[in-house]
Amino acid sequence: MLTESSLHRNIAALLPSLSSADVEKFTNDWLDAYGSYFGQSFSPSLTHQPFLWVIRSSLTQILASFGLSNTVPEDSATFNSLLSAWHDLHPRVGATEVLVKLNTKYQLGLLSNGDKNTLQAARRAFPSSVNISLIFSSDYPVNCFKPCPEMYAQALAAVHGDKTQVLHIAGSAVDTHGARRFGIYSGVLDSSALHTEPEPCFAFDDIEQLLSSSLLAITGVP
Repeated sequence: MLTESSLHRNIAALLPSLSSADVEKFTNDWLDAYGSYFGQSFSPSLTHQPFLWVIRSSLTQILASFGLSNTVPEDSATFNSLLSAWHDLHPRVGATEVLVKLNTKYQLGLLSNGDKNTLQAARRAFPSSVNISLIFSSDYPVNCFKPCPEMYAQALAAVHGDKTQVLHIAGSAVDTHGARRFGIYSGVLDSSALHTEPEPCFAFDDIEQLLSSSLLAITGVP
């Protein structure tokens, strides 16, 4: 997925007038604005694409706070390029190799706050040997951000409600907490999350540990 460093790099290239310190603040402000909506539901009268609405409205506000509203007006080429920076997706180190091996036996899905187009871009970041056949976005009718239950209900619907058929791998403790509260076997790629509640089913920093046969056997995933 998108890394903070890649977003930082894209902002620096698109807004060369900003100092390195301002680029860092711009990046952090945008990520914080996005994170402030975690767990929230969005009225369909407001938007059918919450992710796009959040990054667009927060970008408008941040540009204003930096005095760049006139320099970078809405729908200008630079404004749209900044929005597209969220499509600059990079898999975690080792993720491709792990998913190639898992894909020989398991069906892969991508569950994210991103809109469908962003997740399609994420899927294209992997080689053809990684077949991510399921995409679960925040788009309408879900219209909410993780860790709201409706996000995880999508995955269960794909397996006819059989929770033993789902193994959820989260990138953050917040995400795995939502899945655990929903009754899904879920772990996180962050070992420090073992000290959070509800406790994840597993937590480690190296994605290659997913290939542990004992871990996969516990889930019941076919």
